[in-house]
Amino acid sequence: MKALTRKSNFELLRIVAMCMIILIHLSSAIDLTSFGLKGNIGTILGGTIVGICNIGPSCFCLISGYFGIKFSKQKLIKMELLMISFSLLETALLYWFFPQEMTGAALLEQLIKSIIPFASRKYWFYSCYLCLFIFSRFIQKFIEKLKEQELQIFIIVSLVIFSIFPTLFYFEIVQDSGKGIVQMVLLYIIGRYIRLYKNFPIARWKCLLALLFLWVINTISIMYPIHLGGITHSLCRDNSITNLAMTIILFYLFKDINITSKIINYLTINIFAVFALENSFTHICSGIIQQYGWGVQQPVIALFLLIAICIIIFIANVGIGAIRELFLSRLDQLIIQKIIYIYNGFLRRFIKHL
Repeated sequence: MKALTRKSNFELLRIVAMCMIILIHLSSAIDLTSFGLKGNIGTILGGTIVGICNIGPSCFCLISGYFGIKFSKQKLIKMELLMISFSLLETALLYWFFPQEMTGAALLEQLIKSIIPFASRKYWFYSCYLCLFIFSRFIQKFIEKLKEQELQIFIIVSLVIFSIFPTLFYFEIVQDSGKGIVQMVLLYIIGRYIRLYKNFPIARWKCLLALLFLWVINTISIMYPIHLGGITHSLCRDNSITNLAMTIILFYLFKDINITSKIINYLTINIFAVFALENSFTHICSGIIQQYGWGVQQPVIALFLLIAICIIIFIANVGIGAIRELFLSRLDQLIIQKIIYIYNGFLRRFIKHL
């Protein structure tokens, strides 16, 4: 199989997916009535945003599966070093802006989680992605051993158990609402399946109509969830079958876009910085907005303001990532070399004593 070149279409999808994540966090953190929205307009706007933006993490998994992950110890250590530094910076930012929230045990907990972000699951997506990264070679061998029909059956059965059942019946075997390793591995395998067997163009207008239809269904479900006893059920979970379908449709829409842009490619180089820092920036922005209030009153203007804030957060975090790379990349390489040297020495001694 010929190696694929990552063109700007997939990098653009990664930017869109990251902005979706920021936007959904913004809409959840900000009381939309602070924008001056009256009646149910704020609820409708929030439901519309969540109705599609919840597929952001899933898009990243699907892209990873489409291209495949190549494991390396250097990259593994590099990712952990990045997240430790960004996580410590996030803790510092929250302490600076919200000192009343970051005291005593809360501050100590944040510091501990910042030092061990993978093990502490401070960022659920990062911890699960690192697990996927570690086991990627074994997942790839599993995929290669299966014939196309066998892989189809595996995906269908997995979707029924881990997606369709929770969507229809609320209850789920893996109780993480799709924010876990099972969902991530399933999406990764679907991405590999598309690459190997379904890598063809599809009717764009049909995709757009299907995406719009599912978006409306999701929005209605979020605005009018099912209430039964202590259960509140909607389609806003990551593993809902509507969200999975929307992820796949959006992926196909971007897959055949012919675009090449150095700017787009550059913006995704430091995507880990955005992952790590966007939550603190969202928290800071929501505090500022709710303190002063924005009497815009128009939902369209409110949406554009949210998107503008989202873009500012994205670019600011990319800039922080670029600055970190400029000043700490050499230190990263020294630490990586030292850790690998210690690891190889330990491994040689261990094998010698077997």
